[in-house]
Amino acid sequence: MIETRIARRYLWAARKRAHTAFLSSISMLGLAVGVATLLISLALMAGLQGQIKRRLIASSPQLLIEPAGSPTIDDAAAIETAARRLGVTDVRPLVTGIGWGANDRERRGRPMRIRSGSARALPSDDEIMVTRDFAAAIALDTGETITVVSPRTRLTPFGPMPVWRKYRIARLSSEPVNDESADGILNLGETESFFGTGGKPTSIEMYGPEERAEEIQSALAGQFPGVQVKTWKEINRPLFLALRLEKIVMFVTISMIIFVAALNLISSLSMLILEKRPSVGVLRTLGATERTILVIFLEVGLLIGISGTILGNVFGLSASWLIDHYHMVPLPAGIYPIAYLPLTIDPSDVIGVNAVAIVLSIIATWYPARMASRLDPIAAIREEA
Repeated sequence: MIETRIARRYLWAARKRAHTAFLSSISMLGLAVGVATLLISLALMAGLQGQIKRRLIASSPQLLIEPAGSPTIDDAAAIETAARRLGVTDVRPLVTGIGWGANDRERRGRPMRIRSGSARALPSDDEIMVTRDFAAAIALDTGETITVVSPRTRLTPFGPMPVWRKYRIARLSSEPVNDESADGILNLGETESFFGTGGKPTSIEMYGPEERAEEIQSALAGQFPGVQVKTWKEINRPLFLALRLEKIVMFVTISMIIFVAALNLISSLSMLILEKRPSVGVLRTLGATERTILVIFLEVGLLIGISGTILGNVFGLSASWLIDHYHMVPLPAGIYPIAYLPLTIDPSDVIGVNAVAIVLSIIATWYPARMASRLDPIAAIREEA
């Protein structure tokens, strides 16, 4: 197209003008720095979030079965049989509940979440494993006795009395505590007896192929309408939403660097238009329309924007790959669970960054290009004379 050739000619000729070439170079470098910064930041965010998601997938069940409308699951055996038939490799029935843990000697206590565990961790029904934070809160240590009160009651000659038992603290767990973690772990049989579930679990965790989680979920939900079936994505949905929001906020925030760099295009393009006023007047007298002039200077700004974007992509993607491939940013092993800072290049992030850079370049050049298209051709030619 004639507009593209004229735009390339204008941009090529601008290198002979020191001030115009300087402004164009600054605009190009500004865009390159903004694009590279955003690409590296998103690669770092994607790498860290990828590590978090992989650890979540490894530690959380692919499927979680919970009762609907009742405290326990009645047909747990049938659900386990159907799940194994569908490809589930590991099924773990669980009993969880809220009790009251107390230190009789110190006369202090607090609510505690109790969960059933494996028999290998606790060989005796008289033993319990509690978290270090909970043990410290009620001033207990390994080998001491904790009194646990159940939320249910039993009828005695003196009336209803709460169910309570004493357990010896066999181990202290150093796992991080959150809203869903257990403060204490008992054997499955003891947990069922303590909460009075009648041998029925309150939930079932299933481990198997994560790529088939939705397929197995649909099959189990259709076969057993009395339970709720959640996949690992639904279990961790709040965290995934938080990670996505964090990535969006970072993208928008760092995009402001590209926006500021794109604003430099206004000054460089305005200077170029000022120098080319006589040429614009000649083009208009030769039959060029306002739209032709508008397209010419839009393409000039777009060429500068594309050049800066390409340069930013080369630097940003190269730096991200080198940092990740050669583990250039090691992390202290005693503080972080990973040995080096991971960076992951996501093609969708690259496409989004490039789209933002190009669109902002077009928006920034629209006003000066529009002003150039409305120049009076007679007045512009007189300036040359």
